[in-house]
Amino acid sequence: MKRMRWVLLAMGIALMAHATTSLVPQVSGYGGYVREGNTSNRYEVAGITNAGAFESFYGKLQEAVKKNDKTEVAKHIRYPLRVNKYGKSHFIRDEQQFLEEYDRIMTGKVKEAFLQQKVTDTFVNDQGVMVGNGEMWLGQFSNRFVVFAVNVE
Repeated sequence: MKRMRWVLLAMGIALMAHATTSLVPQVSGYGGYVREGNTSNRYEVAGITNAGAFESFYGKLQEAVKKNDKTEVAKHIRYPLRVNKYGKSHFIRDEQQFLEEYDRIMTGKVKEAFLQQKVTDTFVNDQGVMVGNGEMWLGQFSNRFVVFAVNVE
């Protein structure tokens, strides 16, 4: 009887472990990329569920910024985008407005901070992933990785 309890307990634990791993949401557009090596997720506190996929996204966004591919960058913005400048905030309502104001938002300082920042050296907290000294903030919303705030000042 004791042996049967142990067998049932072991089966229950195995079943719960399998069910729990299937609850982790897949992030759209990044093929469920899994980070090799260290399996810990340093971005978890920011609500990012897949570190490898986030790091892949970050690299692709850096390439788009480097190439000055405004259209590609605009696809990875969460609208309305909060833009802080000179102590005031305003919001970019949609992709069209972002493209129109791209050069005022993605200033040389913002681009330089983002292009020089290694993803593994970013500051992470419950607000999101911070680039540089706060020039950009990134996170995961509705299973998408996005830029949700830019500090131009």
